[in-house]
Amino acid sequence: MTLLAVALAIADKVTELEEKDFVNGRVLNKNAHVKGKWFIKFYVPWCPHCQRLAPEWEEMAGEIDEEVNVGAVNCSDHDDLSTFYGVYSYPTIYYIDDSLGMVKYQGMRSAEDLSDYINNQDYLREDSSKIKDIEKFREISTLEKFKGMFGLD
Repeated sequence: MTLLAVALAIADKVTELEEKDFVNGRVLNKNAHVKGKWFIKFYVPWCPHCQRLAPEWEEMAGEIDEEVNVGAVNCSDHDDLSTFYGVYSYPTIYYIDDSLGMVKYQGMRSAEDLSDYINNQDYLREDSSKIKDIEKFREISTLEKFKGMFGLD
């Protein structure tokens, strides 16, 4: 297999997501339950940090357990998703699982660190106060999200 073929196979493991994927689509079903496990980055193409993360994200996608889906949301094209999920800086990464909820990844951004987080199931060791219940998160208003962002609770 050529180097180009390997690169293309790895890139295919990252699913570009949009609104329809979150409403009875790839990520959520019609009852708003998560389909499988997802590791999703929210990014904008013009951001230097996002640009540095891009090759690491693709490499990580080829190194993790196939049970976990890897996605990416271009927030320039889908800003309503970034607002809905409380994304106010880029890149923002979430691990999403119906049985656990949403966990914001806050570790280092190398392919190795990202892969270790998933393969070692480090998301299960997060402080429970940092895990967002998906159903409760949906009920939070945009104003409450902004208050939380600026510590105005």
